[in-house]
Amino acid sequence: MAGRRRKSIDRRITVATPESLAIELLTNTIIFADAWGEAIQQFDPEQLPDLPADLRGLLAVAFREHGAGQSPATRRTTWGAIRRFARFVADDGMIKTAGDVDTTALGRYVLWLREQGTSRAPHGAHTVAFDVLRPLLLWCQRNRPGVLARDLEIPWNPFPGRRVHQQPRRRLPPDQIKAILRACYEEIDEIWARFQYGQEVIRCPELPPKTLRGQGLDRWIWRISRIEGGLMPDRADLEEHGIKSATLVKFWGGYRTITQYFHITADTVVPFFLAIAIQTAANPEPLRYIRRDCLVPHPLDEHRVIIDWNKAKTSARLQKAQRRSFDRRRQYAAPNLIEMMLALTEPLVADAAPAHQDRLFLTRSIYAESVRRSLRSRTEVIEHSVLRRAILRFTKRANHLTDRWNAAHPDSPRAPIASFAPALFRGTVATEHYRASGGDILVAQSILNHASPATTETYLKSEETTRLQRQTISRLQDLMIAWVRGADRTGRSPGSSVTRAAVPFGHDCLAPVTSGPNGAERLCPHFGGCLACPGLVIPIDTGHLARIFAAIDQFEQARSRLDPRRWNLLYAPSWRILTQDILPDFPVAMHEAARTLATGMPALPELE
Repeated sequence: MAGRRRKSIDRRITVATPESLAIELLTNTIIFADAWGEAIQQFDPEQLPDLPADLRGLLAVAFREHGAGQSPATRRTTWGAIRRFARFVADDGMIKTAGDVDTTALGRYVLWLREQGTSRAPHGAHTVAFDVLRPLLLWCQRNRPGVLARDLEIPWNPFPGRRVHQQPRRRLPPDQIKAILRACYEEIDEIWARFQYGQEVIRCPELPPKTLRGQGLDRWIWRISRIEGGLMPDRADLEEHGIKSATLVKFWGGYRTITQYFHITADTVVPFFLAIAIQTAANPEPLRYIRRDCLVPHPLDEHRVIIDWNKAKTSARLQKAQRRSFDRRRQYAAPNLIEMMLALTEPLVADAAPAHQDRLFLTRSIYAESVRRSLRSRTEVIEHSVLRRAILRFTKRANHLTDRWNAAHPDSPRAPIASFAPALFRGTVATEHYRASGGDILVAQSILNHASPATTETYLKSEETTRLQRQTISRLQDLMIAWVRGADRTGRSPGSSVTRAAVPFGHDCLAPVTSGPNGAERLCPHFGGCLACPGLVIPIDTGHLARIFAAIDQFEQARSRLDPRRWNLLYAPSWRILTQDILPDFPVAMHEAARTLATGMPALPELE
């Protein structure tokens, strides 16, 4: 019996046509869901009636695929850019299909945006509109080849010089940062003491005894904790159990104060959030969503702890890791504050939505009814508007205590806290580190964890930093000229003492001692790590190239012997500078002689 011949499986990868994409998305709303399948955002392609059907479907697919890894705020900005492009298509009248989107069309769009930018649009909005549209067009070229014009070239910088007239970012004076930290630490001590006291009472197996004046605080805390399993109930629930809000206000400071004995509140989140934001110089929005498992032991120092959090990038799905290490022996070090926050929010974790249970800055609304609260659920990550109002109350409380202090200590008055926002901390902290390092932008770049110093410069731009940059450049130029001429390589005045130091490649360091911000001399912050010095000068000769080869060989031998994490942390930066920045500057014809010379040089010490 002859068997039936099965039909072969078509395993070819097909690309959907623009027509099918348009039909699919013209009637479908684009819905973005969280990891648990709950819809959190939706966008209607019918809001783009000015786009041709095929182009509308193409951009809708690109937005749906590319926006899956973006934050809700970035998706709203991207959708606004698509709608803006649709208005251009309507005004232009020359784009009838997706194939009409060519280089010339984008040039007309740039001119249209420039006209919009000089009229009613906010400053810089035309640049943002093009920057967030570019990834969508690139996605279409990669995943739907041939749909857009084949000769389409997307300009990378259609608005050159847009930051020339950018105003410097607002920064807080150093005394304001100190005043904010002092107020934060004072409230943190009070919050932590109140929470620990409340937890001790809640753990009591029996109702505490009465006091001479009636029920007493311990009995109130114990009774309230039994209503919702250790959480502070709504006012209506308290009334049902015979506990009147007026009694709490009269004797114990009110509902918000009593809540602090049970768990974190919106008001008690603020001092922790502000202190951690200042110490880490983190962006406020990524910090608001920091995870509970953000503390990582330092691989080399048992007294230090690494704080690890993610910062979402505008045009990429992958998030960029942010890391800072702190010495936890300091009382108010950021890791210690995070451990307090973990304890303060632990009672709320089980009550939070699944998408928020792994977040640190949880808070619980005082209202059980959804119509009376700004949060989508009663327990979740503190909402931006709630945090902003809580910061205003924090400032008011701090200034009230400052007034009382100044009245009691007229000889040592404290400055009040002016209006501020957490977004100002990042630039302020970067500027202070830049000033303390004597104008080294790499120090500020490492604090802000930027990939490019050009981004860091936007945070530092000011008259003071510009003056410091010019002074640094002038000093380095003087040192360079002195080295070339071979006279007075120290760069000091004739009457000063000469200080020299040897660096790893056999030449002299011209300025191992530098002037600090107050004029006092101090050891150069790059001493011992001279490869990162902005004034490093290595002559192009065989002797110095031989030393470089010897150092590279030693680094590579250590890489095969040491723990990879230790090597990457301690030696990888220097190895990359040698191999990628310095070695390519030497002529290839010089390598053979330098290799021969390196074999007869004394062996370098082994790296540990």
